[in-house]
Amino acid sequence: MLRRLLLMVGLLIAGLLFTGAPAFGAPPVTETTTHKNLVETFVDIVPNSNCVEEGPLYTITTTTNLIEHTTTFDDGRVHETFTQTGTFVAVPLEDPTLPSYTGKVTIWGGFNANGATVNGTFTFNLHATGSDGSTINTHQVDHFNVRPDGTVNEFFHCH
Repeated sequence: MLRRLLLMVGLLIAGLLFTGAPAFGAPPVTETTTHKNLVETFVDIVPNSNCVEEGPLYTITTTTNLIEHTTTFDDGRVHETFTQTGTFVAVPLEDPTLPSYTGKVTIWGGFNANGATVNGTFTFNLHATGSDGSTINTHQVDHFNVRPDGTVNEFFHCH
């Protein structure tokens, strides 16, 4: 049994010597960041179901969980992805006759760079109920890529 094992190891070493050893780079560095009950407050519009990106300003407070993974390779390539999900409250900033909204929000993003090209895709999902009984359901997708010549391709879809 031991002779067989030694023979197998010897054959493996001989094979590596004659065929060349595989090239091994440094392993990628992976970092994970997690935030629980992350509270953020900002002023923005409330996205609506018609995907109109204009309207009255609201003070929006989100409470979310966020997880982000980043992998950086020895050759400079980077891959990153994140998911952020939770709840929000939106209160009209200037017109108190407008409805306030409460709801759920989920944001996902992925990003890649390799020194020659860059690309990313992001999704945004929002489901809300207004103090007047109105509802908002929106799903948005944004994708971009930068080609080696510097030109940019981008698309945005909302439904």
